[in-house]
Amino acid sequence: MPSSVTNFPSSFAAGLTLRGLPILQTQPGKAYWVSNSPVIQAGNVAGSDNNPGTFQRPFATLNKAISICLQGNGDIILVKPGHVENISNATTLLANCAGVAVIGLGAGLQRPTFIFDTATTANIPVRSASMSFQNCLFIANFADIASFFTAQRASVTASIATTVLTVTVVGSGTIYPGASLKGTGVKPGTIILSQLTGTTGGVGTYAVNLSQTVASTTVTCGCDDFNLEANEFRDTSSVLNALTVFTGSATANCNDGFRFAKNKVTSLGTTAATTAIVLSTDAQRIEVSDNTGVSAVLNDTAAVLAAGAAQLTQFYLLRNVWERPNTSSTGGSFVSGSGNAWTGHAADNYFYQVDASAGIWISTGHGAAFGYSNNFSPITGAVDKSALINPAAV
Repeated sequence: MPSSVTNFPSSFAAGLTLRGLPILQTQPGKAYWVSNSPVIQAGNVAGSDNNPGTFQRPFATLNKAISICLQGNGDIILVKPGHVENISNATTLLANCAGVAVIGLGAGLQRPTFIFDTATTANIPVRSASMSFQNCLFIANFADIASFFTAQRASVTASIATTVLTVTVVGSGTIYPGASLKGTGVKPGTIILSQLTGTTGGVGTYAVNLSQTVASTTVTCGCDDFNLEANEFRDTSSVLNALTVFTGSATANCNDGFRFAKNKVTSLGTTAATTAIVLSTDAQRIEVSDNTGVSAVLNDTAAVLAAGAAQLTQFYLLRNVWERPNTSSTGGSFVSGSGNAWTGHAADNYFYQVDASAGIWISTGHGAAFGYSNNFSPITGAVDKSALINPAAV
């Protein structure tokens, strides 16, 4: 390929499209390769974490590749077809480098596959902002895996002088490099690059990417703009299952910008409440779009999103097709929450359930600033009829 199009293997500054999927247009950094497949192409060597991470000499684990990337550099990791990893705890794989995109290559079972086993707490902690996972297969193979991905956060008292963050008090959580920062006077887009001094993840000084002056204030550290796109999430059986795909953090606005798009979710679990996305605190700019899902019957359990008392602002729920044949939908069969000041829009969604008494796909009372357009869901409980616009057409 001409150098004017790509400068492989360093990166792909001009972008690259794989089978119609644009995967690299926003990733200007370095490119690293990962593979532990037993199928080795001529001229290549087996994957090893002692390799340099090139196409011919790939790393063997995704965690190694992420550890090599630079915070905020826009690096990209390409995972070859046939790669398989077991996620057996909360430390096997850490999503802890801001701006990194993990791109799986291959189709069907040849997509990079991550199998969650051994413990309910096996998960991928999301510690850094603007990370992305695309075209990967995630499989639950243990009873009630709590969550495939779990957002991490911290709330601290801190100040910033030029590019040094000084943390004097940690109110909750752990501070991680790559975390996005919010607080009075903090510039949007500020992330932590590294820790300079002090207790690891606690009181001390940290290098940040943007020069600024901020007086001592409350600062939250989160994983803004996390993106899950074109992946598949699957259970092994009704008892070897995952409860949640993504669990948000317990600090408000630490999950802002979360995007869940073009994914496929097959949820067979019947042993406990299963919901693809769980957000318990206020969040902005959440997008859930173009996903498909089939969930097992769990009455009065939202299949797509459970928001608790959180206020979701600038929330978009668009073009999702999902089935959960519940016969009771108290609180919403697909979206639940008690927040009364949501803003945003739900449009062109198709949700199937068979509640003959209420037929509620979303809990009511989210406020006048949250709009609905052309959403379809049954309201009669009939199993052989097409859905109606729901909430009711006016």
